[in-house]
Amino acid sequence: MTLHGGGPFKPRGRTPPHPAYRTVIAEALPRGFRHFALKGRFRPPASGNRKETAERFARLAARMNARLEWDAAPHRQAGLEDPIRKDHPDSRDNPYVPSGYTYLLQFVAHDMVATRLPFWATTNLDQDTANDRDHRLGLDALYGDGPGMSRIIFAPDGPEDTARAKLQLGRSGAVPTQDGATVCPFRDIARLRLDNTAASLPGLTEPLIADARNDHHAVISQLTMVFSHLHNIFIDRQAPPPADAATADFVHDTAKRFAKAREATTLIYRRIIRDDLLKRLLHPSVHALYSTGRPPFLDLLSGARTAGVPLEFSHGAFRFGHVMIKDSYRINAKSPAFGQFMKDALTRFSSASNTRMEPLPAAWLIQWSNFFNVPGVSDPNHINLSRRIGPAEPMTLSSATYGPIDPSGGGGVLYRDLISGELANLWPVSELLAAMREKESLAPIVNDSPLLRDDYWQNEIMAWLRGGDFQGAPRPWAGLREEAEADDIAALCVDPPLLFFVLFEAFKDPESLGCRLGRFGSIVVADPLFGELNNRLPSEEHYGSLAEQLESIHPGFGDPVFDRPPTMATVISFVDRNLRASPDPAMNTPSLL
Repeated sequence: MTLHGGGPFKPRGRTPPHPAYRTVIAEALPRGFRHFALKGRFRPPASGNRKETAERFARLAARMNARLEWDAAPHRQAGLEDPIRKDHPDSRDNPYVPSGYTYLLQFVAHDMVATRLPFWATTNLDQDTANDRDHRLGLDALYGDGPGMSRIIFAPDGPEDTARAKLQLGRSGAVPTQDGATVCPFRDIARLRLDNTAASLPGLTEPLIADARNDHHAVISQLTMVFSHLHNIFIDRQAPPPADAATADFVHDTAKRFAKAREATTLIYRRIIRDDLLKRLLHPSVHALYSTGRPPFLDLLSGARTAGVPLEFSHGAFRFGHVMIKDSYRINAKSPAFGQFMKDALTRFSSASNTRMEPLPAAWLIQWSNFFNVPGVSDPNHINLSRRIGPAEPMTLSSATYGPIDPSGGGGVLYRDLISGELANLWPVSELLAAMREKESLAPIVNDSPLLRDDYWQNEIMAWLRGGDFQGAPRPWAGLREEAEADDIAALCVDPPLLFFVLFEAFKDPESLGCRLGRFGSIVVADPLFGELNNRLPSEEHYGSLAEQLESIHPGFGDPVFDRPPTMATVISFVDRNLRASPDPAMNTPSLL
């Protein structure tokens, strides 16, 4: 029997399969997707009139174009470092989450889900919308099918390395070195120009990476480059084979060296997700509960690889990262005061959008101390902070860039997210809250939030929908009959789209004030991610600290930086230190920091 998720179910002994497994099959969802398996509830109720819903969501998306303001400064967030304090703060900035985490979230999303078509582009969910990620949070988005199957993204680390253990890297545009010369450094993903096609394209159109979505813009492509360098460093840290080594020397076999470097890189990546990324974004009580060895999952099938990714996560809650995008960033020390526009990163410096793209210019080489808080290096006034989480769409992702996709006229990325969630027929917010309250360990967390009382959040949503400063433009409900507007707003209050509710909770919850997810959103996000993190690597099973785990893979992988929980800042500093030790100017110039 084959399940949606890409693998057979093999019952142990005479134990029958969990009823949720049968439901996963019966729902006929695309392979690799399913719904949350709740206690006694395996199938969401059928949705209503899709045309009416699309028009309602178009008005909701338009409401999210109004400027969002927070009345109070954020409190100190429990369990996190002190907030980043700027001389001239913006109330919409999140002082606890630098912007680099916005794009780490995008990288993680690509490592969880890979579909051929977005849901909003099809009216029938079939194998074209299947999730091809059956090995999640294992860096398949970086490694693809490995050197044997995805050979073009790998490079030999020596003339005899026909098996190819290293990841390809690409050169950026020229930069000056300390001695006054110029060099084209390895500070980009590898790219290829195609000259022998019928319609020859003049630019570097083909990104040589496992997941082309990691070249959607200049920030995520360079984040992919950092992880590629990290892998290659672990290849270099394995002692070269002696000159007289036999051909079949298994200790020095190239495939084994690749496997060890991959496990070390994946191990660090997973620890960053657990102890850095999620610690910043989840409510502390939720993170504390789920980061235990055996968390009490809301979803009965959480972590079951063959059961697929819950749609409530992939096409609902986890889309919250879209609102964290800033419209401009200070890329490096030479950036203008207003920064470089993210719109350019999406359109000019991505081979997906620019078929005339040339090597990445020096002006777009990321200085990572501007995107993560690197102790002793980052200038607080130059750190790009993410936008606070709330129901407000960045201009970069608005309808002007991502125009209408259906007769409703709705545009922008958030509208597409809402429609994708509607097509996925997600569990209603009220059903998910009820399931949380039935769980002994989750009920106190949910019940401690006054905002999550039905009468409270419904009234708060109604008040917000009726408000908004549109700077003279008509309100989204202008022109509707009074009764139609009342029905529209009532429907959104009683049964809000899951993504909208997650954003609204983070905005209104006085404990988060947009600086992290609220309690409800934290649970919906934590359940699938910690389920995957609990599918442990071999080195995670038997050793405690990260340093011990790395040394168990190879003695040369130990480093003092790994004696404490890693952050993206410490890992990038580690990569930079190793690159600067290289005698090759193309490797050591410029600093990543």
